[in-house]
Amino acid sequence: MSVRNMTRSAARGAVLLVAVLVTGCSGSGGSSSAPSSALPVTPSSAPSAPASPEATPEPSPVVSYLAGTKIVTLGGTEVRVTRNDVGFEVVGSVTHTHDVTLNIRVTVSVGNGKDWVRTTKLYFPKVAPGQTSRETALVRGSYQGELPDGPKVYIDSVINY
Repeated sequence: MSVRNMTRSAARGAVLLVAVLVTGCSGSGGSSSAPSSALPVTPSSAPSAPASPEATPEPSPVVSYLAGTKIVTLGGTEVRVTRNDVGFEVVGSVTHTHDVTLNIRVTVSVGNGKDWVRTTKLYFPKVAPGQTSRETALVRGSYQGELPDGPKVYIDSVINY
């Protein structure tokens, strides 16, 4: 059966179902020997459609602490954030797992979870396959409020190019 014929059959079935439901629910004419609860009910625990095989879940970050340093790991990317006198020192490292040399850019946000957030980008140029590279940045505080003692740290993106 062709896709076109299957589509027609499905459309006809849908029209027939709507006609039956409208006629059965209209209440005009005919006897009401069957109570309204006699309509078929789909159980709420019906299994849902399986996820498509192409969809892979996003990796979840792992958060840990070492003394006053917050460590966020996402795949082969690790970011360590430590508060200092002027802001936060952000140290990032990436482990390159592809077959060719790539440039890697990691975007990191540090904030208090409410109204203060700063973003920085770490650039890892020409990372060879199987190698680990490390970069450091300083996220400075500002006049907009106190620096958080326990900052929220997010790896916003990891781009290979």
